[in-house]
Amino acid sequence: MTVTQEQKPAQPLHADAVAPIAVQLGEFVSGTRVEDMPAHVLEQARSRLLDAIATAIEARGLPVPSVAQRFVGTSQGPATVIGSAQQVSSVDAAFVNAALINGCTHDDFLAKSHAGAVVIPAALAAGEEIDAAGADLVAAIVLGYDVVARAYLGGPGMLPRFRATGVPGAVGAAAAAARMLGLSATQTANALGLSTMFASGFGEGFLSGTMDVKLNVAWASRSGVSAAQLARCGATAAPTAFEGKSGYFNAFANSAERAGEAIRGLGERFLIEDTVYKERPVCIFVQTPVELAHRLTTAHHFDAAKIERVRIRAPLETLTNPGYQNVAPFASQLKARISARFCVAAALLGRPVDTYAYFDQLDDAQVLALAERIDLLPPEDTRSVFVEVLHDGKSYSEEGFEMDHLLPTPEKVVAKFRHLTAALPAGRSEQLLDNVMNLEKLASVRSLTALLRDI
Repeated sequence: MTVTQEQKPAQPLHADAVAPIAVQLGEFVSGTRVEDMPAHVLEQARSRLLDAIATAIEARGLPVPSVAQRFVGTSQGPATVIGSAQQVSSVDAAFVNAALINGCTHDDFLAKSHAGAVVIPAALAAGEEIDAAGADLVAAIVLGYDVVARAYLGGPGMLPRFRATGVPGAVGAAAAAARMLGLSATQTANALGLSTMFASGFGEGFLSGTMDVKLNVAWASRSGVSAAQLARCGATAAPTAFEGKSGYFNAFANSAERAGEAIRGLGERFLIEDTVYKERPVCIFVQTPVELAHRLTTAHHFDAAKIERVRIRAPLETLTNPGYQNVAPFASQLKARISARFCVAAALLGRPVDTYAYFDQLDDAQVLALAERIDLLPPEDTRSVFVEVLHDGKSYSEEGFEMDHLLPTPEKVVAKFRHLTAALPAGRSEQLLDNVMNLEKLASVRSLTALLRDI
């Protein structure tokens, strides 16, 4: 049988045959207009912004965002920190707002990255700096998400040694900021190249439950804005920063063999469409096991004393994700939120894992005891998740495809937004919702950010 073009494996990108990746992405980011984007893609951008605002509001006062805000100190500038009257420099606003959006472990996910937590703060900060229109913000979000995904797809071998949000995330943040600042194609290519140099991050903090991994998200957004601002000032970067012999893909993924995936189908389909959202404030790789456990306990009302054993089977990338196999003692909320054992045990016992506050109860004796009776099994395929409960001599099980239940719909996202913003002053939640839902009509993003300061 003849192999079609679509069936051929990805080929290495040859710099002498086509324009360098940074150049192609620079032209794409600077040249794609909001009018070029389908209505359902624009709807996705508004949905992602609404979800990010909700998760940021939920995280006000938490330890990591508080550290981030202390770090920026008395910074002054044109940009808003969500929930604060203080306006700071663009890079500082991106840093703190990224820490807020990612703070509750409740933010969205695309191509192994928390795309919203890096792209949206960068776009908001840069847009507020130049008083951009709402339509520009929509376009920057779409393009930033697209570049986050592409910067990963060209080098998936970066996992698990490096953390995607800190590596492709910095590149997507640079794309969003460059677009908001109105950089030329050449300047945008330089911004993207600079961001590859600033990219960083690994996952050891997930094993210890420390702040470093969350601050890495914030730094990625800050780095992206810095890269765009430097390019605006005239800074240059290697045109072959991505695919070069000493470039981004070879450095982070040990290979540039799949570099062509970073530009495959560029502009034909916007990758923001592949984003999933979180229904619960736990690690994205724990979402599906927790959902299956929730279905089981809802149907069967297990007696904790009679649960003999629990088995969880998940894809290899999930099983080996840093922190997924965490065991007690859980020294912090983060260490528990990314532990399949802790989260599934809590869900099976009917604990309120939908709420951030539950994870203050790290000494829940029944949950800790059940977590010790949970086995994490090797995968059978690349998508299936399976949870089996052995209870009083009988077996009960649920199975599903990873993250399939996390595809966002407008109704789901609005419901989550209203839930997370219920404590705002009367009418403020609906004001924010109206602004985001009519984002393209806003003459200035500052009308939205003014609301975000006063919450």
